[in-house]
This record gives sequence, structure tokens and C-alpha cells, in this order.
Amino acid sequence: MKLRFYLFVGLLLFARGCDFYSTSLWIFKPGGLEMETNPLVRYLGFGWSGLLISNLIIVVLILMAYHYYLFRYRPRRPVEDLRNYRENVSYLYFGRKDRWYWMCYRLPKNKRASLAHLGYVLFWALVVGSFLATFHNFSQYYNLAFYDTFREWVGRPLYVLYGLIAVTVVCCYRQLLHREYRMLYPPSESS
Repeated sequence: MKLRFYLFVGLLLFARGCDFYSTSLWIFKPGGLEMETNPLVRYLGFGWSGLLISNLIIVVLILMAYHYYLFRYRPRRPVEDLRNYRENVSYLYFGRKDRWYWMCYRLPKNKRASLAHLGYVLFWALVVGSFLATFHNFSQYYNLAFYDTFREWVGRPLYVLYGLIAVTVVCCYRQLLHREYRMLYPPSESS
């Protein structure tokens, strides 16, 4: 388990390094900060140092939550039998099996489970998002013809990239909840 954690941390650091390198191509170019679309640069006026420090803080917090998920968090089987992953997560977060949709607009009562799940999901969203940002930056910086065509076709490629990151979050979260439910209720028991 620890080897897997270190390999995944290496993957995350590699992905973030690729993103920083591709971003640095723009930032160190004369007038590069004016073209940067990162909200920390555009709206808060962060420079290169501010980006490094804020990203370091974010990565460390996500790694801590991911570490908690892997090594400290253990889902417990509820007292009553639950039929599917929605009932399981509802019971886990809110103590009731019929309120899974509360996840969309309420904070869970079980903060430990929420933190562990958030650590897992944000870890993988950050890896995917870093590689997507790297691809976007390289494609724009080197004026790749197919990406220029793609940009003309979609108008705003960042919306597509943010959409792909959102899909990653939803898919990772759903997969995590399914896996946890199968772990608590193996298929052999339900037969």
C-alpha cells in the first residue's frame, strides 16, 4: 500500500511539474502574465511566486487528505442492510439511508468520511487536470494546427477542459462509492 501511495504521489508531482513547466513558457515570455487565464493570476494578481506557494499549499492539503483516505479511513458496515451505494453513502454521511441527494447541497455529518472521499477524488482530479492543462498550454504555445482547429470549433477550449475535470470528479466519486459499497456488501452475500 505504501509503495502504491509513493508511486501515485510521484505521478501527481510529475503532472504538477508538467503543468508548471508548460505555464512557465507563457509566464516568462514578455507580457506573458497578461495572457494567463489562471484565476489566481487574472483576478487576484498573483505572480510566479504566488502561484508556486498557493499550488504547494493546495497539493500538500490534497496529499494529506489522500493519505488519510489510504491509511486511516476504514468504512464501517452499517447496522442495517442497505440495497445500493446511494443508500450506503446516505447512511454514511447523514445517518439516514433515504437522503443520498443531500450530498448535492448539504455538508455531511460524518466529516471524516467526507474528508477521506474528498482526498481521493481531488487527488485524481488534480492529476487529470494537470495533464489537461499541460496539453492545452503546449498546444497553444507551439501553435499546433489541430488544436487551433479545435479552438475555432469550440470557441473556448477551457470550458471543455473544465468540463473534463468535472466529469473526472463525478466519475471518480461514483466509482469510489461503488467500490466502498461492494467492499461492505460483497456480491456473494447478496445472492
